[in-house]
Amino acid sequence: MVKGIGKPAVQKVQSEEINMELPPFRPPSEAFSYLIRVVRGCNWNKCAFCSMYKGLCFEQRKKEEILKDIDQIPIFFPRSKSAFLGDSNPLIHRDILEILKYLKSKRPELERITAYARIKTIANTPKEKLEALREAGLTRLHMGLESGDDEVLEMVRKGIKAEDAIKAGRKAREYFEITYYVITGLGGSERSEKHAKNTAKVINEAKPTFVRIRNLTITNPEMGRLVKPLSAEEQLEELKILLSEIRSETYFTCDHVSNYIFANGRPIFTGVHGKIPEEKDEMLEMIESTLETLIALKKSGARILTSNEMFRLGLITL
Repeated sequence: MVKGIGKPAVQKVQSEEINMELPPFRPPSEAFSYLIRVVRGCNWNKCAFCSMYKGLCFEQRKKEEILKDIDQIPIFFPRSKSAFLGDSNPLIHRDILEILKYLKSKRPELERITAYARIKTIANTPKEKLEALREAGLTRLHMGLESGDDEVLEMVRKGIKAEDAIKAGRKAREYFEITYYVITGLGGSERSEKHAKNTAKVINEAKPTFVRIRNLTITNPEMGRLVKPLSAEEQLEELKILLSEIRSETYFTCDHVSNYIFANGRPIFTGVHGKIPEEKDEMLEMIESTLETLIALKKSGARILTSNEMFRLGLITL
């Protein structure tokens, strides 16, 4: 989740004002991608933890506007081999196949085209359409699993069950690379272990290409009423359980500032990153080492801050 890229880009070329509408959010891994806004907002938009598209009505942009934006890519972006489609669930756009084909024809340098996708949408999409999307150029899906625990999913109104995530992952991986996003701390302290273990079960069944971790950072009052944020120790313990329980091959990464833990204003933990199973033990050792450091620092009186405290202090944005 990245702020600051959502305002329509405006640039004057040969005294003529050119406008291009950009998606307000994109994954960190798409930092150097062409950004193309296919839909505005989120067609579900009920998740208690998410503030990304609140107050924004979902709508499909006109095809002609999108194609014009694709024509203007060279004006607004340096040359790239990847493109990202936004906002939340662009694959439900009525003209998505035509949009993909046009993008691929206009930007033949593209090797990767990615999009956010809702798990329920992919679970209910016929394989024939998934195959057509791949043939049109789509290569990777970013999907929010958040949790594999049905009680947690119901509590935060995710609108899916664990079985939906398993079904979507199994279907989609036949055609695309898959990213599943997981939110540590989403079940609070009470359901921490079950949240971690049940999430690992889904990952083991769905076998996503990537697992990307975000620690729960409360940005709205409703989520604050549902759970208490994990302490720094609890955050690391839950991450350790999750990582320990994952058996399937995947790339596991904490590629977001919400995973950071600070001591006296400096980060002492910036996440773990690596392939499972090859680098799993090394990542677990790093988490264990950070836990030991954390305990020693607390005894010495250091001020320990997670992303929640840093967000409330205005020191990080999400």
